[in-house]
Amino acid sequence: MVVVSSDERKPLSGQPSDQRTRPTSPHTPVAGHGHSIPIGRIAGIPIRLHWTFWFLVALVVIVDWSAGRRAVAAGLAWIVALFASVVAHEIAHCLVARQRGARVLGIVLIPLGGLSRLESMPTEPDDELAVAIAGPLTSIALGAVLIGVALLSGQHVWPPTLFTGGWWARLGWLNMLLGAFNLLPALPMDGGRVLRASLARHRTNLEATLLAGRIARYIGVAMVVVGFVYDIWLILIGMFVLMGARAEEEAARHPPDHSDHHGHEAPGPRT
Repeated sequence: MVVVSSDERKPLSGQPSDQRTRPTSPHTPVAGHGHSIPIGRIAGIPIRLHWTFWFLVALVVIVDWSAGRRAVAAGLAWIVALFASVVAHEIAHCLVARQRGARVLGIVLIPLGGLSRLESMPTEPDDELAVAIAGPLTSIALGAVLIGVALLSGQHVWPPTLFTGGWWARLGWLNMLLGAFNLLPALPMDGGRVLRASLARHRTNLEATLLAGRIARYIGVAMVVVGFVYDIWLILIGMFVLMGARAEEEAARHPPDHSDHHGHEAPGPRT
């Protein structure tokens, strides 16, 4: 759901790293390789599972255990389907980023979603916008296809639901929700990057980041408040948005020192 960058300063495609792409500050939240295990590759892009993912598996087992083994199996199958959708979303980010000149390091899956890890972020607003929007558009398109499959197979698709009814319909609405939610204009989420790229057309990157970060903090606080009433997951996502927005602002205020050629990885919060 979130594109993050690793501070590894290698020139891309024979270009100096500060021409078309920029490394980000070590303040940027990122789940590193040291905290995850490889589970496969798609289009040459490594997919890794963060160690905290097992807490989600344990939570599903504990919650569904009283309902029997079939309920546990169904719950785990839904987690697999959910994160298959997340992988499709993140792969779209990575493919567009690679097309735009960035070196893709991989994807890390953690309980609240996925992280696309890039060596550096594109500096051009149009490039950042293309990378950011690719994930949500892919999720929405996939959702539309799955809802179409559900209709053709005779499943009910209205009202929308994620918990009852046919699997095709549920997966369709899941992907629709995944795409729409990520378009919220809150850094470091996709919608926040789209907003920053749009603002950067007529502002410096610092000005665009600070304005987008301010908007993100309002949204993050709203998520936390609503989460206390409705859903603990919103609290966690809201906290991630608040920390991620701050990290983006710090990275914009204090660009990394290009004279330092040692890579950095900094574990951090997640959405």
